[in-house]
Amino acid sequence: MTMNLRKLFPVSAFLLLSSAVAVFCAGCGEKPQAAPKPKLEITSDPSGATVSILGKERGKTPFKCSLLPAVYVCKLELPGYKTELVRAEIKQGTDKKIHAELNPVTASVMLTSVPSAAPVIFQGKKAGETPLILKDLPYGEYTAELNKSGYTKRTVSWKMNEDGRPIQIKTDLASNVGTLKITSNPTGATVTLDGTVMGRTPFTERVEEGRHNLEIAREGYVTLKQVVTVTRRQETLLKDLKLEIIPSTLKITSTPEGARVFVNDKQYSDTPMELKQLLPGVYRIRLEKEGFDPATREVTVTAGNELEVALNLDSNTGGVDLITVPAHITVYLDGKMVGTTEPDPANPGMSKLLSLRNLSMGKHIITIAHKRGRPEKRSYSFEIRKGEVKRLQNLTLWIPNTKLTLKSGLVRVGRLASTLKDEIMFEPEPGVKQSYKKAAISDIETLKINE
Repeated sequence: MTMNLRKLFPVSAFLLLSSAVAVFCAGCGEKPQAAPKPKLEITSDPSGATVSILGKERGKTPFKCSLLPAVYVCKLELPGYKTELVRAEIKQGTDKKIHAELNPVTASVMLTSVPSAAPVIFQGKKAGETPLILKDLPYGEYTAELNKSGYTKRTVSWKMNEDGRPIQIKTDLASNVGTLKITSNPTGATVTLDGTVMGRTPFTERVEEGRHNLEIAREGYVTLKQVVTVTRRQETLLKDLKLEIIPSTLKITSTPEGARVFVNDKQYSDTPMELKQLLPGVYRIRLEKEGFDPATREVTVTAGNELEVALNLDSNTGGVDLITVPAHITVYLDGKMVGTTEPDPANPGMSKLLSLRNLSMGKHIITIAHKRGRPEKRSYSFEIRKGEVKRLQNLTLWIPNTKLTLKSGLVRVGRLASTLKDEIMFEPEPGVKQSYKKAAISDIETLKINE
């Protein structure tokens, strides 16, 4: 412990101490007295401190010495540690042991930089920004790192004073940035530098010197990647970087399917269909199909996208419904056979309804025919308007359905009009009727209408 000598020893005690000093000197240099002198042992943490007694260096801790009985003041000194004064009262016949804890000398350092606000990394941690005061640093050597964005990283070193006086370390930081300029075709591309989005083209920014990973990206275009080297205090220009378009796809469908496709007046395959490798732009689509109004659409295709276009076609056709008398009659539409009528069980002698659809607008001809018909064919004309369904009823064709054999050997073919009690009414020709006595008839055969 540190003591004030004047407070420790009054005048009378000091005289006693002076006498003890004389005895000490005589004891250390002359022959030992008959009685053994007490021993003083001093240790310190840390060890190696210089021990001074009454102004004279006597050794280093751990320290041992024999002394005459008296009160002594011992001074312990070690570089980087505060001087300690310890009191040692030596009594006859008793050894004295003293242990001293040495306190290190601490001081403060101020770190400054030009420019200021440089982050300081000290002992592996961020301690703050310049100007920065680091307090209570023990005597020794230290380093710190100043790392300000846009400036070269600097490492500073210093040694604390043994006497605890504060020191100041000044550092001039050198700029390490250059200017990076980028233009692209097309513009508006996102600029990413070392994983950080920096802006869009056209791009101008101050960037730290060195190699950087650069990405230029725009929707619908292939991302451009490259390494760019920036030199400090210089301009690095990347001019008119060409971005490659990602081709687009155009899918076209229609209801109903099978429509002819025209894109910008060029014909392609029928719907559904797909156009690939399209460049961005405006495309005019036209669909055509028999019986439907043309459908058109104008679309804008952007780079790298898939666009689907679905068009509904409006029918521009009509239809016709017809019933024939009798059934089993072949029907032709505009000279093309479209079917044969079937019997209607609910209406004997008539056919079921025959429906024909998707007829184009305008005039059409229905022809009914049978090989035994008289005449064999009969035609009917009609006109279709958009969306109209015509109904043609009772299309009649005279067809023989009976073979009459008389006892005289005469054979007649025609239609059986009616049967009375003693006679029948027979129709050998359309609109002509004859009466035959049943007694004169040998056979009546019904002919199959569908022959």
